[in-house]
Amino acid sequence: MGVLKFQLTSPDPASRLADLRKAYVTGLDRTPSRLSVEFRQGVMLCHREASESGRLFVPWPVEGHGTPIVGTATLAERREPYNLAVELARGKLNDVRNQLADWRQMGLRTPRELDAVLRRAVAGFIKAATSASTDPGASYAAAQTSLAATLTAGDMLAEAYTNQVLQTRLSGSAKLPTQLTLAVDADPRSAPPGGDWGQAFNSARVSCTWKTLAPSEGQYRWDEFDAQLARCRKQHLAVQAGPLLEFRPGALPDWIWLWEGDFETILGLVVDLVRQTVQRYRGKIPVWHLVHRPASGDVLGLSEEEQIRITARAVQVARQADPGAQFTVGVERPWAEWMGSSPFQLGPLHLADYLVRADLGLAGIAIEVAPGYSAPGSHLRDLFDFSKLLDLYALLNLPIYVWLTLPSSARPDPLADQSVRVESGQWPSPPDETSQANWGARWVSLAAAKPFVRSVTWAQTSDAVPHLYPNGGLFRADQSPKPLFSWLKTFRKERIA
Repeated sequence: MGVLKFQLTSPDPASRLADLRKAYVTGLDRTPSRLSVEFRQGVMLCHREASESGRLFVPWPVEGHGTPIVGTATLAERREPYNLAVELARGKLNDVRNQLADWRQMGLRTPRELDAVLRRAVAGFIKAATSASTDPGASYAAAQTSLAATLTAGDMLAEAYTNQVLQTRLSGSAKLPTQLTLAVDADPRSAPPGGDWGQAFNSARVSCTWKTLAPSEGQYRWDEFDAQLARCRKQHLAVQAGPLLEFRPGALPDWIWLWEGDFETILGLVVDLVRQTVQRYRGKIPVWHLVHRPASGDVLGLSEEEQIRITARAVQVARQADPGAQFTVGVERPWAEWMGSSPFQLGPLHLADYLVRADLGLAGIAIEVAPGYSAPGSHLRDLFDFSKLLDLYALLNLPIYVWLTLPSSARPDPLADQSVRVESGQWPSPPDETSQANWGARWVSLAAAKPFVRSVTWAQTSDAVPHLYPNGGLFRADQSPKPLFSWLKTFRKERIA
């Protein structure tokens, strides 16, 4: 049993305890491990099974940046507690400076303002580190100043990278080949009015969940799916389809719960679903997002291993049904902060790696990113961490499909899944349509700039129909467009083929 100790020096530690209990530690494999957090007289004790060095990650309020998850540098166990605020400032500063050095070595040009902001961050960290034992209050204030400056520098660095990479890639061709994709429901009657989808997107991902395709056991309904496919093709949009099997209760047919815990029966039903659907559209749908959210939680009483086996079998059956199509598997909560409290062991990155190594013939990995939402969304991160996440998944050596959702409000949303909420406290200010447009523009641009990202999907079309994430659509409940849709039209016109 290992333990990492941290001295809490914030002026209001009691108000932080709920967030501090969400802390997790990663080792060399970058997978969050189980952690038991205990507080004793201003000291945070992080108990874990291993005694090796690791990085602690914890939600931490930073002025102007909300409450993102911030990590320390790699720390070894020791008798004396570390100063948590100082170590978080050190860890974030190390991350940004190391990335800056790497990108500059590759030729990145950065604005002068970035160097000035980093100097403030370094000065704040030096003051925090040198006064930690003599003046804890001044040390904490300096650490917070350093963190705020470093987060600002990280955003500036990521934006400079985005702009230069886009400029470089566009110098070699008129437009980017990246697919800018809109996720649409199977029922075309639920789509927003108007015919300008093609002005903002060059691709559509048509939903085809098990629940909509087979509302009754053994009986398939194709009419709505066919009609939506026809509408997308009429608007000259490249077609993707899926997810077909989604490990989420709301995406599964009601009758499947009669077989809860019966792995063999469920596997047989999945095989029939995949074979029937993919064979019916053989040669008509080039990209299938076949399975989404496997091995991320308890669904249908299936174990982690059983969900993985179903996923692998589904891919095998789909490839037999249409050898010419491409098939992907998707993961949720890709930073995997949930693993510290989960009985599952593999995690999204290692699950994807396992499936790639199994030689199933996967053509890509889809990553669902919904920052600032409760599960299946992720805790808030900054643009810099989003860039690092994409680079990490690029190590799989497969094209990446990014599915993105951001909230435009924290107000109640009666048509959203009521188990999901906007985590208002994580955001710098309550999210609104302007912040959705600002964050969406930066995150979509960054993803599109990455050469290994095949497609960037806005994963929720409208707030006017039942949906997963509250207030995450591009269209309001009255079907009028939000500001982000106008930006997407401009981005599509200027940057995307």
